[in-house]
Amino acid sequence: MKEQYLKRAELFVEQVAANNELFGLFDETLGWANCHAHDNKDATAVYLFWSEAASADKLRAEEWANYKVEPIALEVFFESWLDGMQKQQVFAGVNWDEELCGLEIEAMVLKNALIEKFQVNDVEVEAEPTATV
Repeated sequence: MKEQYLKRAELFVEQVAANNELFGLFDETLGWANCHAHDNKDATAVYLFWSEAASADKLRAEEWANYKVEPIALEVFFESWLDGMQKQQVFAGVNWDEELCGLEIEAMVLKNALIEKFQVNDVEVEAEPTATV
């Protein structure tokens, strides 16, 4: 089971790095969708994020039925979200399924994974041969 969660987290990093955005569920009165941590007693909460709008939309039921899928620009996520989440000990739940199952990731671990993905992508782009005319 944990291996499946890890694969979904890796997919999240790949897709967010490629698309420069991610998605959350937002309600004007209640704010962003979050829940209690299942696996990390150090976490004060887990905020949920998805790499695809359709995946976020699947969780718009029961307590989150009135929430809307909202895009979050990656730049805003880096500048406004992750550092604040780390300070408040809020973890990220990425690409969780309809059963609210998935990895709970510390904000700085997620930030470092995204930075690493960008660095790998830059190296790959620079390593590609250029055509000469």
